[in-house]
Amino acid sequence: MPLRLALLALAASAALAPAPAADLPARKPAPAAPPALSACTESDSIPIDAFGFTTGSEVADPGSFGASLSYGGGFGARDGRQSVHGLQLQGSYGLWPCIEIGPYLLGGYTDATIAGMKADARGLGAGLEMKYRLLGRDLHGLGLTIVVDPSFNRTDPTGAGPFTTYNTGLRLYADTALIRGKLYAALNLSQDLTWTGPSPYQRSSTLTLAGSLAWQVADGLYLSGEIRHQRRQNELGLGDNLGYATFAGPGVYWQATKALAISAAYNVQLAGKAKGQPGDLDISNFSQHLVKLKAAYNF
Repeated sequence: MPLRLALLALAASAALAPAPAADLPARKPAPAAPPALSACTESDSIPIDAFGFTTGSEVADPGSFGASLSYGGGFGARDGRQSVHGLQLQGSYGLWPCIEIGPYLLGGYTDATIAGMKADARGLGAGLEMKYRLLGRDLHGLGLTIVVDPSFNRTDPTGAGPFTTYNTGLRLYADTALIRGKLYAALNLSQDLTWTGPSPYQRSSTLTLAGSLAWQVADGLYLSGEIRHQRRQNELGLGDNLGYATFAGPGVYWQATKALAISAAYNVQLAGKAKGQPGDLDISNFSQHLVKLKAAYNF
């Protein structure tokens, strides 16, 4: 009997002993979690300046900084000649995810002769563009950014006293990929609310609706075509219309280096009407020809 008990104890201990590692079933590693999608990140990026005067929806990454210098020119006026030249020096900083701020400085010069009288003017100003990305293309199929853009400009016209103009731009920038890596579309809607001195301040506003297509013909090279419609009101709302104009034109964007990008755009007024004025164009409230040149650098 003692021998039988000893054999039973040995069998029990063998059954309870841990199996060798080679006999254990292999444990598969846990699958990697897919990257989290957000409105702020895109796998298929499109430069905001690839659409000409129209603007794309993307914002700067948190902590990133860039700078740009833009030239804007407007030419053509009723009852005379006018050329408007403006420079804008702007910085952009990704403050938080989906939030970008862009302070800027303005400088401008107008060379004009209206109805035989000289109407030159110089101006200096500043502003702050604030962007918040609501939707992303990867997550929603549509990029959507809301923009608030307050600014002021001190103007000194020839033969008159200087005055200050305050402007607040409220904008929506939307874009989408029609063919990923190749063809993109953008839509902009904006309302500029303007107070012009001297006191009592005159109130006016400009509504802009713009659409553009951008085609990537090579890596970092985009060609665009756009159409824009603008309406000028003699109040802050949408009533008391002073005139309207429809523009169209091409644009080009070139990513010259990893950090430097250059873009250009041209618009011509195709149709319009100024209140109380003859003709099929509004060159009382808007220029007939518009030019935009921009160089941007990311640090």
